[in-house]
Amino acid sequence: MKHIFLRVFVYFGVVIVAFTLLIGLLFTQFNQNNIIGTYRTQLTDLAKTVAERVGKASQTQDTKTFSDYLAAVEDFGSSRRSDIWIFSNPKAEKPLRDQFTNVVPDQLEMSDRMEKILEYAFDGKRKNYTDHDAIYDTDMMHVATPVYDSNKNVIGAVLVTGPMEMRSAAVKQYQKYMLLCVGLGGLIAIILALIFSRQLVRPILRIDEFAGEIASGDYSGTTGIVRNDELGSLADTMDELAEQLDEAENYRAGVEQSRRDFFSNVSHELRTPITVTKGYADALVEGYVDSEDKRKEYLKRIQDECTTMERLVSDLLIISRMQNPDFEMNAEVINLIAVAQDAMRGLRILMKEKNIASEITYDDEMSLIEGDYDRIRQVFVVLMQNAIKYCDEGTRISVHIGRGEGMISASVSDHGIVIPEEEWAQVFDKFYRASTHGGREGSGLGLVVAKNIVERHGGNITVKSTEKDGTVFTMEFPEATTAIDE
Repeated sequence: MKHIFLRVFVYFGVVIVAFTLLIGLLFTQFNQNNIIGTYRTQLTDLAKTVAERVGKASQTQDTKTFSDYLAAVEDFGSSRRSDIWIFSNPKAEKPLRDQFTNVVPDQLEMSDRMEKILEYAFDGKRKNYTDHDAIYDTDMMHVATPVYDSNKNVIGAVLVTGPMEMRSAAVKQYQKYMLLCVGLGGLIAIILALIFSRQLVRPILRIDEFAGEIASGDYSGTTGIVRNDELGSLADTMDELAEQLDEAENYRAGVEQSRRDFFSNVSHELRTPITVTKGYADALVEGYVDSEDKRKEYLKRIQDECTTMERLVSDLLIISRMQNPDFEMNAEVINLIAVAQDAMRGLRILMKEKNIASEITYDDEMSLIEGDYDRIRQVFVVLMQNAIKYCDEGTRISVHIGRGEGMISASVSDHGIVIPEEEWAQVFDKFYRASTHGGREGSGLGLVVAKNIVERHGGNITVKSTEKDGTVFTMEFPEATTAIDE
């Protein structure tokens, strides 16, 4: 990840330095043009002023006053190291008289470009150019402007030549300052690029480090990044991912522990009936049983133990299927009263053997829920079988279907062995038997199956057991929002 830091740093640095250099070059060029432009304007204004004065003097023929003015102008030009030349236009009908000129063209060595701008001036155009003067060994600016008479005829031209030395020095001085500013700006730009790069890359490095922690199986940490941008959103996503992975890992560990406990309990529960069955079978095979009645008794015990194991395996398969997230139930709108009645009819014979009466009461004959008919019936069968097994002879098993706010409840109550209050929550654990179960047969899985079925229907199941009211198992289901299909 150091490569991305260097790359971002270089990108930032290049962009900011390039921007600084560009701004420096633009300002340098602007200042240079401004200095030269200002000087050009000064020379042009001087040439125009002299040209106007020459034009007026030629009209009034005031040679004395003009001579004094020309002397002053030449002194001014000398002090500024500038030359002010006044030319007569040979192409004019009435060219400027010699009294108003200060140079003889034939006696003056002029460059081609100087002659060209004079020609422009004689044509009524104002022109200028800059070149290197070998005599003064410096750059010179030349400005030519026409001289008009009263009829706006070009009768001459004024050529002003001024040194660029001071202006060039000013430009160079400005360039030095600008170079210093660009250098400082570049240094500041590099420092800013370093800071910005670290600010940008630091959360990326932290996210990469955190991803490595997640990959190694450590889901307990967080990125610790709080930002209102895409990196902040990515960090929040990583934190959420770690939290979900931590929950999944805890769930997996719990499932794994449950699996171990499950197989341990299954092994323990199956060991007894297998041992008993094997003991009776060995006795029969070895011929230790001579009596036919004993043989039948042993075979009956073997049959009972096989039935116990069959019920145990069946319950385990049901629990396994119910705990599978992909398990699907045949959901439909059913009447809970009809399901309870169906389950009770199937257990009439067992109730008759113990002289147990039964009744089903309800608040509303249309107590509808959405669920799997067979699974809900199985819950009622489990609860009624337990009631038959643990209630006293000659008592009553009562089923009541009630309704509340958006819920349908079903309670199964009996009068017999009381479950201690501290064990109410444990009766729904695998293989758990209440301390008061009295050694009665059972796999300890019936209530586990019932609880899984109820919860898969979005409901819940609880138990209360007292001497006064007996043992009451209560289920609650969400009420159906649609009617039973005809």
